[in-house]
Amino acid sequence: MDANDIKRVNSLWGKVYPYLASQVMDSYRRDSGSVLELGPFSGGISRELARLYPGLNITIADDLSGDDSRFDLIIFRGAFFFLNEKKNLLREVFRVLKAGGLAFVGGGYGKGIPQEIIDEIADESRELNEKLGRRWVSIRELEELIRKSGLTDHCQIEEEGGVWLVIRKPIGFRQAFDIHRGEVISLVGGGGKTTLMFALAHELEVTGERVVSTTTTKILEPSGSEPFLILEPDEEKMLARLISELKEHRHITLATERLPSGKLNGISPKMVTRLAALKSVPYVIVEADGAAQKPIKAPNATEPVIPESVSLVVPVVGIDALGCRLAGDNVFRPEIVSRLTGLSPGGTISVDTIATLITHPQGIIKGSPAHARIIPLINKMDLVQDLSSAEDVASKILEKGHPQIKRVILGQVQLTEPVVRVVLATGIGT
Repeated sequence: MDANDIKRVNSLWGKVYPYLASQVMDSYRRDSGSVLELGPFSGGISRELARLYPGLNITIADDLSGDDSRFDLIIFRGAFFFLNEKKNLLREVFRVLKAGGLAFVGGGYGKGIPQEIIDEIADESRELNEKLGRRWVSIRELEELIRKSGLTDHCQIEEEGGVWLVIRKPIGFRQAFDIHRGEVISLVGGGGKTTLMFALAHELEVTGERVVSTTTTKILEPSGSEPFLILEPDEEKMLARLISELKEHRHITLATERLPSGKLNGISPKMVTRLAALKSVPYVIVEADGAAQKPIKAPNATEPVIPESVSLVVPVVGIDALGCRLAGDNVFRPEIVSRLTGLSPGGTISVDTIATLITHPQGIIKGSPAHARIIPLINKMDLVQDLSSAEDVASKILEKGHPQIKRVILGQVQLTEPVVRVVLATGIGT
């Protein structure tokens, strides 16, 4: 490629870069993070991003050498010159993305660009691209490149504003909730807590960690052979069995007995504190209330049962509660929800209803220790096509200014990629 021709292309496209920057940010949806603009046509989009978003830390480079998981956002305009030549290019892009990161790879003028700007540069741009050896990649070829790269589950092709491949690197619970060794995690709120507990425990377990899952109330018994289940009403015997079985099993569920209903009866808050003191148990996950499988609830006078040793409280609400009537078929204890939020029985559950119920001191997080982090989870994102309603809920929760709530997770705990987005108090996160 002739350097002068590359410079001319970059100069010619000066009026295009604002539209490309806008399209990138429509997908990225953050005003901070580490950004890489890649390739010989780089620089123009970065200048626009630096002007509009000073919180971005931007690098411009011509290759992807270096450590894994370095960048939150990667932009590669003009990538179709190289996709067939560099067979591992997509894998390399994926490698240097951070968990939760996004790559924007492809070519085009950008969404919403006026036709007159395209007409002004189209002829000369076409001639320069031909000189530089441009090769079109069809959608079918692009799909085959994605398949060969093994990234089918992480890629989406966009044909608005050009042809762009949006690559997202999934984020796990551990990073989303900022979980560290020694955590005692309490799950409260609406339906989905038991699924979350076992999914989180599995994520920790497969990294080689040991995890105990349990409840201070009642839970459905896990199906299958995993996790290993200990049923023992005597605390001393339970501890002795636990210590012994941890030599063979990485994830163990503790309960005192199996009830006639089929549920497991839980352990005392004091027993949770004893578990937290064990060096052989780096993670304890506790379900602290029930919701009769409703997407949203309010606690009664005796719940939730959150041990004082808890370091992280996760209040769970299903996004399917938004827009529903405040009634028993959708809400567990609707009369208490009405009293706490001011919503009349039969009224429509709004963004503010959910945010108030989560942040109210007598709401879902009732009884949370003052030293604990509180990170709400808006669950069942797989039920909605548009993230905006859940983002509105997350933003409203953060606007309430609860001192222990600094982020909200949008998730879909039943799926293999359970974390959709992390919304931070400073703006949309990963």
